[in-house]
Amino acid sequence: MIKKERVRALLIALILLLAATATLLLHEENGKYKNEDSVAEKQGGNELLLSWWGNDDRHQYTMQGVDHFMEETPDINVTYRYGEWNGYEKRTGVWMRSKTEADVMQINYAWLDEYSKDGEGFYDLSELSDVISLDAFSEEQIELGTRNGHLNALPIAMNSHVFYYNREVLEAHGLSEPKTWSDLFDMGKTLKKDGIYLLGMSKKQLFIFLCAYYEQSYGKPVFAEDGSFTASEEEMAALLAFYKKMIDENVLCPIELFDKSDYLNGRIAGTMCWISDTGKYCDALEEKGARVSMCLYPMLPGAKLTGWYIKPATMWAISAQTKHPKEAAQLLEYLLNDPYMVSLQSTEKGVPVSSKAIATLSEEGYSESNEFAATEMINEHRAELKIIISNMEKEAIIDAFKEGADEYLFGRKSEEEAASQICTKIRQLD
Repeated sequence: MIKKERVRALLIALILLLAATATLLLHEENGKYKNEDSVAEKQGGNELLLSWWGNDDRHQYTMQGVDHFMEETPDINVTYRYGEWNGYEKRTGVWMRSKTEADVMQINYAWLDEYSKDGEGFYDLSELSDVISLDAFSEEQIELGTRNGHLNALPIAMNSHVFYYNREVLEAHGLSEPKTWSDLFDMGKTLKKDGIYLLGMSKKQLFIFLCAYYEQSYGKPVFAEDGSFTASEEEMAALLAFYKKMIDENVLCPIELFDKSDYLNGRIAGTMCWISDTGKYCDALEEKGARVSMCLYPMLPGAKLTGWYIKPATMWAISAQTKHPKEAAQLLEYLLNDPYMVSLQSTEKGVPVSSKAIATLSEEGYSESNEFAATEMINEHRAELKIIISNMEKEAIIDAFKEGADEYLFGRKSEEEAASQICTKIRQLD
């Protein structure tokens, strides 16, 4: 009996230790954790947690801005958690389901449908209009953040995909910017002689890229407005064959081999990325002395759809669980509209949509940036762009496509078998 009691006691102690560790990790994840945070909360202090993802530059200027905010509003203390995008989406799911999300959150547009279809997943910002400058946003921008009549989030900037090509590489091979899908294959053949891929991109970009080809080919969206998957197994099999052809004929670098350094060093001629990533792909290439060409999607002759989408780059939202909504609104307003913060952020997340932020940047020559040029190009073609369907960015759906595609690419399944697997899994998820 004594031995059993000791074992039981040890098990209880282990469970308590694991629970404490899990709690600490949730608070400590990629950010500041202070033991006095919980004390301040109990004492009624205005303690806020802020979360975001991004690169080191974003982390640095955001923390600098937060420090300035606390100097200006000494009655509010802000701690934060942050990290790179990889894995952040999954961690957000844990925080949202456990109701431990930050008071003020940078969110992806797709998360509105994932966590707040009924509009109750985030705080209704319209209730905080005495603090937040809602009049700085257009009706369309307000609508983008609204679910079931509740204003859940405000866009920071608008985002779409653009193609950046190393003009030095193209001209050295007698090439110009592609306009059609056939152009891509002709260029891939030419570049192959020197061991250069035409395009390299990430997993999500590849999926959206292939969706564009599908929509141009079949004249219908891959996902309907309600998020349901429309592709048949036969259509998916044809898309897989096209995907393999792009790899085989040197148009596309395999995902596993794609490295940004190869693009920056001229071993990959071009890439497709969000406008908000312009700094990493366009500016960085120019800093190495290369000229960059900015391009639109390739098109199939006579296509009825472009397969080209636009969305908020990222958005700011307030947790429905926050105990300090007014203070959270002050922080959100600062992040969107304060001149000091706007100047720090500049166009790193894309060209801001808030009229207040634009007014600040207009005085600082932001119209000379590559982000501004890309945004202007998108605005000129706005009528051809649809608002993105959130399932197009859903990580589980993209993973389902990649897993099935890999089965085909590595010869473990036929294109028909792989297509069946992809369609079955995606329909289970949509």
